[in-house]
Amino acid sequence: MKSFAASAVLGIAALFALHFLAPLTGVAMQVAPLSLAVSGLLGLPGVTLLVLFQML
Repeated sequence: MKSFAASAVLGIAALFALHFLAPLTGVAMQVAPLSLAVSGLLGLPGVTLLVLFQML
């Protein structure tokens, strides 16, 4: 249970980091309920998946 919570926190933190660093990185990710759910459930791989889907 601890690892799931840590993964969820890391995923949500990565999502917010992408959102706030968008002017520097060029990767703009919106913080929406669906993206929060995906990053919370899947963690860092979920954020990577969201970025890849956005690039399509």
